[in-house]
Amino acid sequence: MKNKKAQHEIVGFALIIIIVSIIGLVFLSFAIGRGESVKKTSVEISDFLQSAMYYTTNCAISHIPNYKDLQDLIKSCYRNEKCLNDEMACDVLKKSFNEIIKNSFQVSEAGKNKAYELNIYYRDLTIEGDEEILVISDGDFANCSSSAGSSQAIFMDSGNINVELEMCYG
Repeated sequence: MKNKKAQHEIVGFALIIIIVSIIGLVFLSFAIGRGESVKKTSVEISDFLQSAMYYTTNCAISHIPNYKDLQDLIKSCYRNEKCLNDEMACDVLKKSFNEIIKNSFQVSEAGKNKAYELNIYYRDLTIEGDEEILVISDGDFANCSSSAGSSQAIFMDSGNINVELEMCYG
């Protein structure tokens, strides 16, 4: 009699564990389904941003053989400096980044890379909020089957200049 009673208690305990597990899985599936979408990072885009920072532009600020790379040009754009050829540093930065991205990723509506958005902003570590430096975008993110991005930080003064690139894939 004791053996049968013990078996019934074990079966009952197992049923309780199974029911609690199923309820836990249901709640977990709801919690995961409602969560914010996680931004995918891309090694390809990260490597692109790191190498792009060393791309030499046609902008010299102080003297002619000292042409700025993109990293220094971003800083010059933030300071609102002018190149020796009378172009604004931000204009040269925009043209250069547009050209590099389009040539590197072949962005087009018919291709694999449908759209991109490049966001450059300054974030002071002592003050709340971001100061926009430059935003460049091309294409339509509405037709994306997936997207990925990456960011690059440039240390400056008491903060960072952040360069973020997000690509839309078709």
